[in-house]
Amino acid sequence: MNDHGISVADRLSDLTACIDFLDRAGQLIRVRSEVDPVFELAGIARQLEGTGCVLFERVRGSRFPVLCGLLADRDTVGQLFALPAAQVPFAIADAVSAWKKAPAALVPRLLDQAPANEVIAAPDLQALPIPQHALKDGGRYLDASLVVARNPRSGGLNISVHRMMVTGRDRLSFLIDPGRHLGDYVQIAEERGVPLEVSICNGAGLAAWFAGALPRLGDNKHHVAHHLIGRPLDMVRGQTVNVPAFANSQFVIEAEVLPGLREDEGPFGEVTGFYGGRDRRWVMQVKAITHRKSPVLHTVLSGPEVWNTVGLTAEAAIYRALKARHPEVTAVFLPPGGCGFYVAVIQVDAPAPGAGQQIIREAFAAFRSLQRVVVVDSDVNIFDPVDVDWAITTRFNADTGLLILPGEEGHILNPMVSIAEDGKSGTVTKIGMDATVPPGDPARFERVGYQPVDLRDHDISGSGRR
Repeated sequence: MNDHGISVADRLSDLTACIDFLDRAGQLIRVRSEVDPVFELAGIARQLEGTGCVLFERVRGSRFPVLCGLLADRDTVGQLFALPAAQVPFAIADAVSAWKKAPAALVPRLLDQAPANEVIAAPDLQALPIPQHALKDGGRYLDASLVVARNPRSGGLNISVHRMMVTGRDRLSFLIDPGRHLGDYVQIAEERGVPLEVSICNGAGLAAWFAGALPRLGDNKHHVAHHLIGRPLDMVRGQTVNVPAFANSQFVIEAEVLPGLREDEGPFGEVTGFYGGRDRRWVMQVKAITHRKSPVLHTVLSGPEVWNTVGLTAEAAIYRALKARHPEVTAVFLPPGGCGFYVAVIQVDAPAPGAGQQIIREAFAAFRSLQRVVVVDSDVNIFDPVDVDWAITTRFNADTGLLILPGEEGHILNPMVSIAEDGKSGTVTKIGMDATVPPGDPARFERVGYQPVDLRDHDISGSGRR
């Protein structure tokens, strides 16, 4: 792949270098007319989604541009990694394994000065081009920023992604999903009656972004980003908080989570395509804002960008968990129709009778957000929803291949999940479908085949020629 003079490490760790690479590679769409950050920006981005990454150069009310669509297309992400798209999940999984094997192998520098604090600005969120995406969103949202927090007990750092709604010039309300370490840290701080300091990093680069999206890894999982690029990612000290930020961030918002206080947050257009509801949620008080001399605000649209983030971080982990016990597993895909979290298609080669249902159970255990798992044979293209549907239609027998698991742990953003009274968890009925060739009569299920030909050997013209 052509690197266009920009190394993989730079384009994964520096959003400015990433944008430069996309521009040189012909993958950047520039919107030069002024756009309103309230609804109009997202409306344009949605129509252009998947055709390229979109840079809005003039956003009304701010002097800073906005980037959207960076994660909407897996092939584009593959280009940034200099890998085929199907190999990106394994690069992320390899980085996780390398970090677990040698957690102190790549230690970042802690700097006083860095690109992220070239400009020390007033703590005024209204000066930033933070967009309001969906028509019923409760306000403007930071939805592509990493929250860096310090474990109050161990002192280790954790990074995570949260939706954060602007409620004032120096105030945010935000959601913490159940099971997040940030929720544990806030609870500890509240029990002590003290605020929890955080650094909110926007535009920290894809290596940090994917590290932040990885679930349940705990302290210092930001080191996964170091292993993704083969060198440490520098950090920079805060101006007002004892929590560092990624030194290459476009913007850093220093804040503290206020103890015992809840304010309205939501609605917000979520990953499911529905609105996450409004409720009384956690509050941050902004203390400082720093940024680069020429920063770009990064935002994502709920949809393919989130689905790809989840799929790219989860598929290899599921694959390796299954492959260790079932050598017949050959591939795993979390398709867009499953919103990244909820559906897995698993490809197997010559499974033993009954193996399909065991693989389904283990897939649910490997990634607990899943609600439906389909197992298909190696002659089925798991990346083609038509081919997967064909396998279900012609090879799935509900009498013998259907697995129903009621009362299982569910992901609370899915509206089909029954939420517990405490609002922190929920349950759902999960289903698995073994759509592999039934044992005993494989000849009946042989796919029709045709002779392979090279069309370049033939003189062909007309509208059907591609």
